[in-house]
Amino acid sequence: MSSLLIRISTLLLGLALAACTSLEPVAPIGSTNFQANQQALLAHQEWSLKGRLSVRQERQSDTVNINWQQHNQNFDITLRGTLGIGSVHLYGNDHGLTMEKSGESPVNLPNLEALTKDYLSFEFPAAYLLYWVRALPVPGMSAATVFDENSRLTSLTQNDSKGRPWLLTFDRYAVVQGLVLPGRIKLTKDAVQLTFLVDQWQLNAALP
Repeated sequence: MSSLLIRISTLLLGLALAACTSLEPVAPIGSTNFQANQQALLAHQEWSLKGRLSVRQERQSDTVNINWQQHNQNFDITLRGTLGIGSVHLYGNDHGLTMEKSGESPVNLPNLEALTKDYLSFEFPAAYLLYWVRALPVPGMSAATVFDENSRLTSLTQNDSKGRPWLLTFDRYAVVQGLVLPGRIKLTKDAVQLTFLVDQWQLNAALP
């Protein structure tokens, strides 16, 4: 399995979103609505999504299609790429996960942190994506935030447990079942850039 695909797989593990149908242009939201929108997003425990993820690192880049199913703390993710990358299946929860690739033996690991440590050349706070992908700061941690004129988060910087800063930017916002969600999330750290593009969300049901 290519090291870049392993990076893609690991960077995904922590996503949690909710919503339904294709994205539509967002109407302006007032400044008083940010906290209400945040609490509504945090309340959703089951969701499905389809999208694309692009990872660029130095002179290497790749894009994969994603089908993600989330049921409370359990995730089931399929990644499909081109140019021989094939399909990767990830499933589990915070207490353990399995990674499968066609023609190879399954890999079992105790948690997300182990996957990050064993398969990346740098440590990544994968669990933080549970909040970051929804344009939400990780609760209980300090954050540097920038908002647009409609109180939508456009830039977020938070440190991981070792004090290393991670920069995220958000745009292409849309209203999905009354919730305001970003359509594009960019994460930058040193020479690595991750861009997540959302095509479709669904709440409390699986996407076909």
